[in-house]
Amino acid sequence: MVGEMRNAERRLRIVSGALLFIGTLNAQEVGMRATSDSTSYRVADVISVTIKERLPENLTSIELSRKDSVGPFEILKTLHDGNESVWKLQLMTLDTGDVYMPPVEFSYKVKSDTNIRRAYSNALRFSIRGVAIDPQGSLKDIKGPLSGKWKLEDFLPYIIAVVVLGGAAVGYWYYRKKKLQQLASYIPPKPKILPHKEALLKLAQLEEKKLWQQGLVKEFYSEVTEIIRLFFERRWNVIALELTSDEILEQMKRLPEAARVWREMEQFFVTADLTKFAKYQPTPADHENELIWAYGIVRAMIPAAKTVEEEKAMQEETADVR
Repeated sequence: MVGEMRNAERRLRIVSGALLFIGTLNAQEVGMRATSDSTSYRVADVISVTIKERLPENLTSIELSRKDSVGPFEILKTLHDGNESVWKLQLMTLDTGDVYMPPVEFSYKVKSDTNIRRAYSNALRFSIRGVAIDPQGSLKDIKGPLSGKWKLEDFLPYIIAVVVLGGAAVGYWYYRKKKLQQLASYIPPKPKILPHKEALLKLAQLEEKKLWQQGLVKEFYSEVTEIIRLFFERRWNVIALELTSDEILEQMKRLPEAARVWREMEQFFVTADLTKFAKYQPTPADHENELIWAYGIVRAMIPAAKTVEEEKAMQEETADVR
């Protein structure tokens, strides 16, 4: 009996000494105390936990070691007021029954020490009630969605979309502007003389050069087609100098004036292309026909005279040139 009392007294001294040592240690280190307004919640309720810290004077920084969860509890939000040394955590769990929140771990540093130290709060027990389900009832959410403040990252996708669409709109506008400027540059300046008069004059000058009679066959066909192409540009604003023969004919289909000489126009361009690109050897009759077709194309597209006198003068001018 006396031995048992001595053993109990010895254990008491050991426990008292340990508590005295822990108290002395805690007076120097960080102390954390966790409390909650209630210990009973429904599943998915927001649980508020307050943790008060006791800080040493030489503390430089302190933070939660894990910021996403504490045991079975998910950390929804963390608030820390450094001036009051209070941490406030909003937790949530989907477990039911007696659910324990383990000690919350903090990491901190003190002056003149690069090591990271650890401090722990006390554990808490919560009674989490499930939700009664009516088998005959309709399914509903356990709890409505939480509303939070809008942050920059919430607006970022919309900002990026607006910037991309705005950039695309500006790019398209700039492209259209440059395209219209390029198209406008193709419109030849207004000639000093009427297009048909200029074309007939150049055909007459070409005839006087007698190129094909001197063996310059390709030169003859290149020059005669260039005269007609330039006439089309100035008469109809068709970019004929930049188009192939087939493309020119496609552009001219819409003109009633072209229908009157359509067969001659096709033969004119086909003969010229065969001679220039397919090593075709035209006959003297082909040369003569090429000029005849060129004159006919130009005359068929002379603007109609407004008066009898103007028409008569125009016929005299074209007769003189021929």
